[in-house]
Amino acid sequence: MKTRNFLFAAAALTVLTACSSDDQTAEPMEQRTPVTLEYTTLNATETRAAQNLNEGTFATGETVKVRISNTGANSWTDYDFTTAAEGAMNAPDPEPFYPAGAQNIDIVAYYPATVGTSFTVQADQTSDANYKASDLMFASVTNQAKQTEAVNLAFTHKMAKICVNVTAGTGLTSITSVSIVNVKPTVTFDQATGTVGEASGDATTIAMTNEGAAVIPAQTIDGELLSIETDNGTATYTVSNKAFESGKQYTLNITVNLRNVGTTNVITGWTSEGTVTVYAERPNINGHEYVDMGDGLKWATYNMGAYNPWEYGDYYAWGVTTTQTDYYWDTYPFIQSGYTTNTAADYITKYNSSDGKTSFADYSYADDAARQRWGSTWRIPTYEEWTTLRGSNYSWVWTTNYLGSGINGMLVTRKANTGPCSGNSIFLPAAGYRVFTNIRDTGSNGWYWSSSLYSSVTNAESVYFNNSTKYDNEYPRYMGMSIRPVSE
Repeated sequence: MKTRNFLFAAAALTVLTACSSDDQTAEPMEQRTPVTLEYTTLNATETRAAQNLNEGTFATGETVKVRISNTGANSWTDYDFTTAAEGAMNAPDPEPFYPAGAQNIDIVAYYPATVGTSFTVQADQTSDANYKASDLMFASVTNQAKQTEAVNLAFTHKMAKICVNVTAGTGLTSITSVSIVNVKPTVTFDQATGTVGEASGDATTIAMTNEGAAVIPAQTIDGELLSIETDNGTATYTVSNKAFESGKQYTLNITVNLRNVGTTNVITGWTSEGTVTVYAERPNINGHEYVDMGDGLKWATYNMGAYNPWEYGDYYAWGVTTTQTDYYWDTYPFIQSGYTTNTAADYITKYNSSDGKTSFADYSYADDAARQRWGSTWRIPTYEEWTTLRGSNYSWVWTTNYLGSGINGMLVTRKANTGPCSGNSIFLPAAGYRVFTNIRDTGSNGWYWSSSLYSSVTNAESVYFNNSTKYDNEYPRYMGMSIRPVSE
């Protein structure tokens, strides 16, 4: 980070305060020369987008507190100087003077000029004014002898600066807001030495602009650091005992992709280059995201075997909790050998006319792939639950290139004014189906199992859709279809 160099110049140096030494010669009032101040400017443009506000120059009209004391006296006289164009500083009235004789002086300066013995950063740093009001800077020169050339004061930042650049990645459209969380916002401040104390105060959220910057007191943060609001959920960024040091800048470039990972990534390092990916976090059960679609049912946001709503995921035969490479009667675990096409029903060994079981709940979900693979309360929806989702409270809209993924399918949305979940939606990709060793009709048709057996025990109930229709149908149990889990 660039430092700010401020030049405090005097053409001729005279009396600041009464001299205590007998050998100092008093100078006539009319010969006293005021201390004039200026500061150098670096070639920096003040824009938040460039993240360099206060980087090399003050804006015109800023107030800087200047304190001057005879060396060793520790008795300060305060002056408010105002910044002007091209590095000039306008002196107050009355203006300061050097002391007569050989008395040296100490000079300190700080910004913002209103700082007291305690300093707290602003909770909302989305505006330039609040950002600058949080950027505590200090400069000093001690035992400065009278001289005609300029006195150089080098300002340093007393806070830590965090720059955040967030990009909306796959599955997201926009970044709504960025906040730094778990910040202790307050420090003590010694106006004579510039010393700041340890960060204190209740944990505070600091609002900032995306592709902007915020400043915080030096401190160590362990846990969540950033909260990133997106158009499709909240992403969190976590650090492990990360120390943010005074006067240092930390730049974090993040791409947020819509994907569930169960828990938030823990990032221990910082970099000003490259990209770190974190993931939007939505409500989940046992690490799997869901959307409450009403009617007492939560629907998973993606298929089993997928990580994003647009991914096809895996294919399962009905009642089989593992994936297969071949899908036909010979590979189906619940049929005996010796069957023929016409007699297959007589050879079914489970969920048949003899045991009377018609749903996975009848065997405590032992054959429910969702319960066995995802755990907790996840399960395959029943035929009745699919029927409700296809009912009048929901719209089914064929959607192409969902969220820029290139995938087609049905966007199912709870209609307006039909309950507290109005507007909630899930996307069902047209993943096709598997039969024998083939995957068929991807991108044009979708087949999803229910947990309900059909009246003919060789078949089970499912939902089918394409770009123009949706309906329930029954298909042979050995076929590989998609599964979209649900939970109460």
